[in-house]
Amino acid sequence: MNIEKIVTDLKPQMKKDKEYLWNHPEKGLCEFKTSAYIKKRLEDMGYQDINQNIYATGIIATLKGKEPGPCIMFRSDMDAVIMDETGRTKHTCGHDAHMTILLSLAKILMDNKDKIKGTVKLLFEPDEEGNAGASKMVENGALENPKVDKTFAIHVWSELKEGSIGIKAGTVMASSDPYDIYVYGKGGHAAMPEKCVDPIYIANKIGIALKEMARINVDIDEKAIMGVTAISGGKTNNVIPDKVFMKGICRTNNNEVRKEMKSKLVETVENIAKEMGGRAEVKFLVQYPVTSNSKEEAEVVQELAKKVVDNVITDYQTTTSEDFSYYLEKVPGCMIFVGCGGDVYYPQHNENFTVGEKPILIGTQLFYEIAKKYLM
Repeated sequence: MNIEKIVTDLKPQMKKDKEYLWNHPEKGLCEFKTSAYIKKRLEDMGYQDINQNIYATGIIATLKGKEPGPCIMFRSDMDAVIMDETGRTKHTCGHDAHMTILLSLAKILMDNKDKIKGTVKLLFEPDEEGNAGASKMVENGALENPKVDKTFAIHVWSELKEGSIGIKAGTVMASSDPYDIYVYGKGGHAAMPEKCVDPIYIANKIGIALKEMARINVDIDEKAIMGVTAISGGKTNNVIPDKVFMKGICRTNNNEVRKEMKSKLVETVENIAKEMGGRAEVKFLVQYPVTSNSKEEAEVVQELAKKVVDNVITDYQTTTSEDFSYYLEKVPGCMIFVGCGGDVYYPQHNENFTVGEKPILIGTQLFYEIAKKYLM
């Protein structure tokens, strides 16, 4: 691990930032204390161009160099994970670490602003976990004024060990298309099923069909995960209900496969219900496209990563999803994984997930390397 003194000197402040953010988790669109803390930190560093009117609690801080050059955007998400039905939140996806890394980069860049050739945008994004805050940030002009030329994000990642960096060209994270299914039948007495159209039976058929549609034992870029994750209908033993409600999700690593599977899903659900005398509707919820790194930028970051750690993984991808995909649909750039896995594995969103000091140092150094490459 090769961490420069300019980064290690920030360790005391990194600890303060991480502790504050860890102890004040807030759900999407409610990151009020988080946003206020970030704004105050940026102002104390000397940032003056801070846009808090971009979308909800989001923040974009802009730093312009004295000489012309590209506009490079670095992004962190802000929201915590909602852990249970009570609405309890906790930073079990590492967003507290992401914010700490970006605040550390902000300090380094401000201290070296005379060396910057071009423009830096530091974007703190709300509601990544819930409703794809990135899509709203893009809609509200996050990539404009000035126009962003390249964008980069880090995700601390528990599947990769501390001391490693995962950076791959092409698909790195899957699409996410959650859906609700409404199945309508004809209710009645359970003793007279011939006079009813049983939506529970229809729902069971749909659940099996969707699971069989999944494409698991194929090349990873052709992979499609699909199925039902929740189902509710009926209230008592001797009554067939009128309707059943189902929830599920489809994930793919290829946008063409994504389009095909979504179309097949709707067709299959509607046809099964119709054939059995009922009716069904599919409603897709907030959707996350495939996260795909641009080839040129990924190859550049792979070389930069080798300056920071010995273990650079160039083929890692996952079937989890990230709304950073919305930025990468518009401009070239990369989602980078910084390993945070310890001796005992706790996956993202697990109650025991935490991020130590080392991934934050590595993430800050890598962001600094990217800034030096394109801006200094």
